[in-house]
Amino acid sequence: MLNRRWRIVTILGGVITLAGALIAGSSGAADPPLTKVTLGMPVPPGVGNMWFDIAKAQGWDKEFGIDLTIERATGSGAVTALVVGGGADMAGGVPDALMNAVAQGQDLIAFWKAQPPGSAVFWVLGRKDAGIQGWKDLKGKKIGILGPSSATKFSTDLMLYANGVDPKDVEYVSLGGVGAYLEALKAKRVDAVGSWHEPNETVFKPSPLWPDLIALPATLYQGDVYLCRRDYATKHRDVVINFSAMLLKTMAFYLDHPEQVVDIAKARIPELAALDREKSIQTLLVLRPTRSRTGLFNQEDMQRYVPLAVKAGLVKGLDPSKFDASRYFVNEYAQAAVARLAAIQGK
Repeated sequence: MLNRRWRIVTILGGVITLAGALIAGSSGAADPPLTKVTLGMPVPPGVGNMWFDIAKAQGWDKEFGIDLTIERATGSGAVTALVVGGGADMAGGVPDALMNAVAQGQDLIAFWKAQPPGSAVFWVLGRKDAGIQGWKDLKGKKIGILGPSSATKFSTDLMLYANGVDPKDVEYVSLGGVGAYLEALKAKRVDAVGSWHEPNETVFKPSPLWPDLIALPATLYQGDVYLCRRDYATKHRDVVINFSAMLLKTMAFYLDHPEQVVDIAKARIPELAALDREKSIQTLLVLRPTRSRTGLFNQEDMQRYVPLAVKAGLVKGLDPSKFDASRYFVNEYAQAAVARLAAIQGK
């Protein structure tokens, strides 16, 4: 009798152990392994670009099945080279770097646009008393820029070409900084300056000079993109969609909750611990119109941009007549990410 009872206890113990193993196994099956993704970024984390650092701090990369590593390099060309060389799976770059790589035989795609189509990220501010009311009025004028190799020069060139003005018909004056811009405009040493959106809002608009300036938006300047190799996107389509869905969630939080974003950055991103809280919140509010919630491209704008970028010297070795922008600046991943985000949030 005692032996029989012992056999029953042993059998029950085995059943319980087996059931526990099955439960553990089913739990493991519900949590597939994360996909490692290395993202190349061209600048250190800052108030205007820290959304991926926020996503990692919040664990949102893992929510979308990604184990995200951020690799820093200097400049968009360097991070594009990381992708080409296999040192990064994706990168934050600019259309020009992508097109230069394509001209050299690389097959890359941009799957997310950081600025909304048509949003002015760059401006030329002209003195009204110099007779400037539009882009064509810049012919024969002196334009202040940060430096001869800066984006302020190339972006101004781009918009001059777009408006029928040859950049050779203006005189560029290297000023080096926004403070020097103000002084040069006051002293009338220049007729105009090339400026980014944030200084427009935080430096120029509050200054007494603002009523005397005309602001010309560089609407064809295309800003930043996220890119990868085409073969990577084809092989890892779900990963690129999940990455884009993570961006959708992160950008909505970044744009709608500036106070929380800054507090998280100060507490959990070591490089940003010393941020001035109030100034950083104001910066986020200023930048809000220049950050995309959808990641979508206006492909017609991109096609118009190509010959201008070649003329302005931003892109070399590319024949604009043979370049189909819709093949390289794609919307399918950002569009699919909307449904993916809804599905993940609905779980």
